[in-house]
Amino acid sequence: MFTRQGLLLSWRETRPYFIFAVILFFAGMVIGGTPNAPTEYLESQLQGIATLSNSIKNSDTPEIMAFLLITANNIFASLMAMGMGIIAGIMPIYTLVANGMVLGYLLSQFSESGENMFMLIVKGLLPHGILELPAVFLACAFGIRFGMTLIRGVFGSAFGKKEPWQPFVRTATGALPAIIVVVVLLLLGAVVESTVTFWLMKP
Repeated sequence: MFTRQGLLLSWRETRPYFIFAVILFFAGMVIGGTPNAPTEYLESQLQGIATLSNSIKNSDTPEIMAFLLITANNIFASLMAMGMGIIAGIMPIYTLVANGMVLGYLLSQFSESGENMFMLIVKGLLPHGILELPAVFLACAFGIRFGMTLIRGVFGSAFGKKEPWQPFVRTATGALPAIIVVVVLLLLGAVVESTVTFWLMKP
């Protein structure tokens, strides 16, 4: 499981799903940034983000509160996407597209209000995004892979395919190291977001 050969095999088998996860996320961003984006849905999502932001701002220790809330939210959402992907990969696909749309919509709103987009991305997104986004992509990649290998196992068994469940078993075996990587990256991302990003984005 944790051998170099085992980790490399797990990554080779997961890499296509990882790439697919990246494509879905950025496709969601494009959709969210267009005039035809589902504005009502995206505004409701932003209200949830605003509530989280207000809880942090109103705290006596905003940096600590930011770390706790961001960590809990990101880890829960990522592990749910990974685990619930077993249902035909639906939840991780939804997670990727929905979050991409929210980010695309948010950036389009900032752009329309005349914000300096280059500085906003460099100061407000990149510091923690370079850690959090790969973690989300990896979690969702495993979630999609769980769903696809489960379907293959069911149909493979029905049609008498030899060892139809091996891909699913390898996915489950590789999931534990992936969970560790996801959690570590999200913890580091939350530290950066609650300190570096928080400081850079101060008025």
